[in-house]
Amino acid sequence: LYRGEERRGAAPLDRDPPRGEEAAGGEEEPLLRGIFQIGKRSCDVVLSARQLRWSPIQPESRGGDSNMNLPYKEELVEMKDIFSVKLKRRRFVGQKKGGVLLGITVFVCLKKENKLKDSAINFNNLSEDHCHSWFNCLKEILNVTEYEGHALSLLKECELHTFDGVVCIGGDGSTSEIAHGLLLRAQMDAGRDTDYILSPVRAPLPLGIIPAGENRRYRFI
Repeated sequence: LYRGEERRGAAPLDRDPPRGEEAAGGEEEPLLRGIFQIGKRSCDVVLSARQLRWSPIQPESRGGDSNMNLPYKEELVEMKDIFSVKLKRRRFVGQKKGGVLLGITVFVCLKKENKLKDSAINFNNLSEDHCHSWFNCLKEILNVTEYEGHALSLLKECELHTFDGVVCIGGDGSTSEIAHGLLLRAQMDAGRDTDYILSPVRAPLPLGIIPAGENRRYRFI
């Protein structure tokens, strides 16, 4: 699921590049950088507007110096392939809220030939402040909806021509709101009166639905 490349130990960044500029070597400016446990290894994780990348932290030699000759593998996932993010918590049976914070889970979906394959990546860290800072930044990049009407406002403002379709992960309320937003945006782009429409213009993008409401199903009459 991830594109990686073999590297030899590189020196850490001395400083973050100035806002609006690229780092040396053409890499995108990091928004956040921190340490998470991924699998069984502690990793240096870097978040930018387009990528989430990580690499194992180098062990130190007996003399106390980092072993710069050991190869390590940097892995990454493109932000465009991430469709959701959530705080990972340990909860007791029947517990619906709260719980011990364990880290962040990122959900990825990649297209391989004509099939889509999804996966979850766990970034473990027990710090509440650290995880909430990363979680909020990821939500801002991904445009995760947070309140009623949020999806509608996003659809009215974003550049829809850059997308192939819209997928709704939620219940009937979210689905209805997004369908309304797509139709409303189509009328606005066509210069139609949005208050009174007898023959609406067809929405230009297809809508996919992944049921994730309270009942996780839809009933049709």
